[in-house]
This record gives sequence, C-alpha cells and structure tokens, in this order.
Amino acid sequence: MQSLRRIVKALHDYSMQVEKQCGLTGPQLWALWELNRAGTLSLKALSKQMHLEPSTVTGVVERLHKRGLLTREPDPADRRRVMLSLTAEGSQLLKGAPHPAQGQLLYALHGMDLDSVASLNQSLKRLASDMEVDATDARFFFAEG
Repeated sequence: MQSLRRIVKALHDYSMQVEKQCGLTGPQLWALWELNRAGTLSLKALSKQMHLEPSTVTGVVERLHKRGLLTREPDPADRRRVMLSLTAEGSQLLKGAPHPAQGQLLYALHGMDLDSVASLNQSLKRLASDMEVDATDARFFFAEG
C-alpha cells in the first residue's frame, strides 16, 4: 500500500512542479513530448502513443493549439484526418521542460520484463474489481477537465 501511495504522490508532486515550471499540465507536456519525438502525428496516433482514448487527448490538443504550441493541419492524403505538429514556440518551450511524469511511469513499465508487467496488470485489475471501481471512467493522471 505504501508503494502505491508513493507512486501516486510522486506523480502528483511532479505534475505540480511541471505546471509551475513551464505553465503546462502533465497531459499537455506529455502530448508535446510525443509530438516532438514523432514529428507529426494524427490525433489517433498521438492518443495511441499516450495510451489514452482520443476523446481524452482532444481537450489537451485544443488547449495547446489555442496557446500556439501546436498546429492542426488537414492530412494531404486524407483531408478528413487532422495532423498535429509542434510550432516553433512549442519546440522552444520543450527545450527547458522536464520529462512528463506519466511518461516516466510508462517508460518504467516498458523497462520491466513482460511477465512482471502482466502480473502487475492482473493484480491492479483485481484490486479495482474488488474495490468495485473497475467501471469508473479513469481519465489521465491529474488531467484538466
């Protein structure tokens, strides 16, 4: 139990520090980070990179676009699809920004062997089920609205 508390507290504290330091929420920073790594992504691809539903990422992208940190352009190959990329301002902001906390969690999980991750996943699913919260809509850690 103490380990779970430590992980949640570390994520929360880090998210607050990031917001104070660069004026972005954890989800916003992570979206910019993923776009910086990939160059250009569709909303669906960005959502997949972040392991989130597109509906969750839509609000994050909208806020970043309003701040002028990313662009949304129609895909030349399929004009129904919107492609996202960083603006010069978004790239500049990332130069001094820390790594997003949620990304750290996923990267730590990626560093574990598959059996350990599967066991952890099974245990957490059982815990959520036993607590009767397995159907709760769980958005992003410390996400905005």
